[in-house]
Amino acid sequence: MKKYTGIIIGIIVVAISIYTISNTPSDTTILLPSPNFEDRESAVRVMAEGLEYPTNIIVLPDERIVLTEQTGKTLIFNSNGTLLNTIQLPDNYFEEGAGLLGLTADPQFDSNHFLYLYYTYTKNDNNSNNSASNIFNKVIRAQEKNNSLVDIQTIIDNIPASKLHNGGAIKFGPDGKLYISVGDTTDSELSQNLSSFAGKILRLDPDGTIPNDNPFDNSSIYSYGHRNVVGIAWDFNNNTMYATEAGSIGNDEINIIKSGENYGWPIEVCGNLEESLFVNAEFCFTPSVYPAGIIISNSSELNYYGKLLVATIKGEHLRSIDPITKDQSAILTGYGNIKDITEDKNGSLYIITNNRGFFDDSGSDRILKIIRNE
Repeated sequence: MKKYTGIIIGIIVVAISIYTISNTPSDTTILLPSPNFEDRESAVRVMAEGLEYPTNIIVLPDERIVLTEQTGKTLIFNSNGTLLNTIQLPDNYFEEGAGLLGLTADPQFDSNHFLYLYYTYTKNDNNSNNSASNIFNKVIRAQEKNNSLVDIQTIIDNIPASKLHNGGAIKFGPDGKLYISVGDTTDSELSQNLSSFAGKILRLDPDGTIPNDNPFDNSSIYSYGHRNVVGIAWDFNNNTMYATEAGSIGNDEINIIKSGENYGWPIEVCGNLEESLFVNAEFCFTPSVYPAGIIISNSSELNYYGKLLVATIKGEHLRSIDPITKDQSAILTGYGNIKDITEDKNGSLYIITNNRGFFDDSGSDRILKIIRNE
């Protein structure tokens, strides 16, 4: 019976592969994921379960794990996955695509213990509750002390917000500047408007001031023409910045971000015009895999040094991409939607799943740790 079932599954896999290849341009064909982890030298451990809408994960220098949930919670775990504390943002606005969306640690965390959070919130005014006129995004800086967050300061405020397309990726670059992605808030025309933060990637000093070498005078804007960037990664060796962006219907992109450049949304996606008017995507995915969290591996522990490792939500796999040869493969499947990924100083990988439904409020999510199999 098991042999017969295996044959049936094999036929289905081949049929799907043929359909995908025949209906997708050769330069954007999605490689069919294998049903398990391809690298037999690696193993997957469940570090924590029962998470509610997790959005980001980082590992601190002392190996504690910090995770954010869209509902406004910041969770701090020890290195073994034991929960140490949960901190709730009092003004967080939780909706389908809104809430606590971004998290990063200061490059000097060992000395200052600063964490940065990007989230959607409601302003207390006379407008009706949760109306479009009184929700915004902002970035705050908090100091971690005894597994709690103290001395909270606002770094940037009044970022446009909506129930969807809020962006929220925040990362420090090799220049020590803070890079922040802002979605188009479902008003695509704003992405081309340099008077609005919507559809942009911003660049700030760690204290929220505008660097004097930004591409536009007296502006936090670093790049524009984005739909909804949800992942940022820096290759510190080559000073190259990558960003993941889901398309409206397919045409997901991974872009190399450069100062002052226009990435085309909503006029152009994936450089699909005969003569591109904007920066072409470095990688394009049709059908959609919804690329989300992304890193460049800095360790050879799991044999991914220098590779782009991309969490995919619709693709339901962790994807490895060689930025030089462009070779791609699925390296982890079978855990459903994958939202974010990070790497610790020992080269182990941590990922969070994204399986809980917003409208039916079903399912729960986990932290998974990928280690070398001993």
